[in-house]
Amino acid sequence: MAAPPTFPAALLGRLEVLAAGRRNPNPSPMSPLPGSPHDLLLRAAFDANLRLIKKMVRELGGGGGEGEGRGAEKVRAFRDSNGISVPHVSAGRGKLPVCRYLVEELRLDVNAVSKEGAFGFHGRFDGGSVDVVQYLLDNGSDTETLIRTGLTPLVYAVGKGNCEIVQSLLSKGAHIDALTTVGAALHFAAHNGRDDMVKILLDHHADHNKIAYGANRPLIYAIYARSLKCLKLLIEAGADVQGIGTETPLALAATYGLTDILKCLVQAGADPNVRDGFGFTPIENAARYSRREDVEILFPVTSRIPGVRDWSVDGIISYAKSKPVLKVLLKTIIIFINCFDCSCFLIQ
Repeated sequence: MAAPPTFPAALLGRLEVLAAGRRNPNPSPMSPLPGSPHDLLLRAAFDANLRLIKKMVRELGGGGGEGEGRGAEKVRAFRDSNGISVPHVSAGRGKLPVCRYLVEELRLDVNAVSKEGAFGFHGRFDGGSVDVVQYLLDNGSDTETLIRTGLTPLVYAVGKGNCEIVQSLLSKGAHIDALTTVGAALHFAAHNGRDDMVKILLDHHADHNKIAYGANRPLIYAIYARSLKCLKLLIEAGADVQGIGTETPLALAATYGLTDILKCLVQAGADPNVRDGFGFTPIENAARYSRREDVEILFPVTSRIPGVRDWSVDGIISYAKSKPVLKVLLKTIIIFINCFDCSCFLIQ
């Protein structure tokens, strides 16, 4: 059985009050009291009860033959204190007949904005209703409107892991390389280790070398996610394995002991002789943590390091362990912090 859709916290709190009747002793002066026609309409929208929605629209319009027209005007204008409207709730429930009624008969704006973002984008992705997404896109929903956390609908859908919705957005021309608070869609897909999303985005010609905040490319995020599948897809698409600056993909793989990723990078031609910000090569970082297999992978392709008398796997491990560890500790902390530079923008 599919998991129930989730909703913005403000909306959930409001609907809990509606479900409990008049439990809220201090309602906002900006909002109708629970049990008022507007609140009952929100409740009907939450329940996707089309029959009750139509009844409430007529009642809001004062009944009679013109009641629905006048009621539609009130529905279009209604927002609660959190900016939530009937279409936001209805789209979130993912019921196409309700959305059709609101758009085609009541002529509600598909791009009406709440504090959470554009009409229903937030709720639609939580509910995972592809037919509703496609319907609203077909009726003019803006694919680029940012939601509250600074994400485009495409990046938000990538974060929710709904491949069909991502495909729908791309088919409607969503900007695939638009930078948001978590980078572009490809950065976020790689950061989450979603190789299925990475493949979809690459198939739609996402920029595999797009630079996001911190001078990071999608390949770096795939390493942060420890996703060999994402890494391979990016390399096959032509991603640069050398990286930018001193914190290279190979340096990260060696530092974290990601043997399979390290091997893949070496086979793809990553330069093993680039020194990091503390002057260490990847083989030295691997040797310091006694990762013998990693040292063995790097040894044949690494140029001899001045100062290492015994140029062998054992000799390098012995040499690396003899060096002061404070700098290595500081370096590890810095990389650890950088590893989560995208995680602080979680989808709520």
